[in-house]
Amino acid sequence: MKYRTELILFICMILTGLIYGMAFHIIVMPSIGVLTLHCISTGVLFQAINYFVVLIFYKKYASLKQANRLLYQDLEVDNLTGLLNRRAFDNHTKAIKTKDKFSVIFIDIDNFRDFNNKYGHETGDIVLRDVSVVIKSVVDDKGKAYRYGGEEIVIILNDWNKEKAERIAENIRTRISKLHTNSLLSITLSVGVASYPEDGCDVYETIKASDNALLQAKANGKNCVVVFAK
Repeated sequence: MKYRTELILFICMILTGLIYGMAFHIIVMPSIGVLTLHCISTGVLFQAINYFVVLIFYKKYASLKQANRLLYQDLEVDNLTGLLNRRAFDNHTKAIKTKDKFSVIFIDIDNFRDFNNKYGHETGDIVLRDVSVVIKSVVDDKGKAYRYGGEEIVIILNDWNKEKAERIAENIRTRISKLHTNSLLSITLSVGVASYPEDGCDVYETIKASDNALLQAKANGKNCVVVFAK
């Protein structure tokens, strides 16, 4: 596919050179008597040179674009889970405009320290990855999911009201409760949901409200979704 694109580009530029050469011959050269063949060959030659120059710059651009993509991954993607990291969270929340409505889902993996203490950090990492895979599949293009810290994950759903956000949260919780990393483990989540503008005057207060709802979910016995209420 790559070489086909380059061939098409080459042919197009050669044809452009041919047109330039013919136009130059028909419009300009009759007055000075230069041969048609010379005009055509000059136009083709110039466009062939242009093609290779453009190709060099195109490959350089593609290389830089790939490097920028990898740099973005290093800076804003969590290596373990594949979710966006805390740096990305801080940058993206600063860019949220208060005129836009959104919902925040705050997730904590129940008894995560027990996984680490009883089965080892490798198993804890597997739990984090498995949970993150489910979250990414549910959230998809509805919003963005961030590893906020440790076993805490925050989801920001743009232009989603509280009722819809609660359904997303419950869907995630239910799917995770059916997820078994191995025969010994049962994974559950405590989840808090809050929405802007009804639960906070800005993004930070809304996040705090979702965190408070999460704490209430923990107090209610874990493995549940709590919607923030003032």
